[in-house]
Amino acid sequence: MKPKPGLLSPLIRSDVQGLILARLFMAADTEFSITELAEYAFTSVPTAMREVDRLVEAEYVTDKSFGRVRLIRANVDHPLFEAIFQVVAHSYGPAALLPRALEGLFGLQHAYIYGEWAERLAQKPGPTPRQLHLLLVGNMNRIDASRAVASVEGQLGRLVNLQFVSAEDWATASNDFIRSVRANPILELQLD
Repeated sequence: MKPKPGLLSPLIRSDVQGLILARLFMAADTEFSITELAEYAFTSVPTAMREVDRLVEAEYVTDKSFGRVRLIRANVDHPLFEAIFQVVAHSYGPAALLPRALEGLFGLQHAYIYGEWAERLAQKPGPTPRQLHLLLVGNMNRIDASRAVASVEGQLGRLVNLQFVSAEDWATASNDFIRSVRANPILELQLD
């Protein structure tokens, strides 16, 4: 399976590569298996393995094996680590940074990126997104949610337009805004 070209950054060859880099570089203190990276990047294990092998060969990431399990981590000692981090954070970073920022937010049930960023990830051509649209579903403290999102805006290099809906309104698609969001590409963030 050939990965689709990346529309979120002209510097990154494919969405698969961008998402794998985001997972690794946005959580540089964590090791991931190839299977975890494949699931995160919505791709097959062999495709993820090829991407990881390229990154290991260039020394952008490190790997170590325990039996049949291979663990991958961003190489924080690489001279280009900060530069790669910035490019990845701005382009594919929202999918990796926002779940960590929202972690532990009481009442949050789902979080979705919608709008231009989600459209580019879904291969819909257009200009580079200037801001990010984030929809939070549930009954949470909106001030806490806004603070959590604001804490990563600098790393993302863009403003985050934050919207809130109740779980009931989301489930029933009770208004035009929700129906519009659902009718277009969205990415559900993987909340732990």
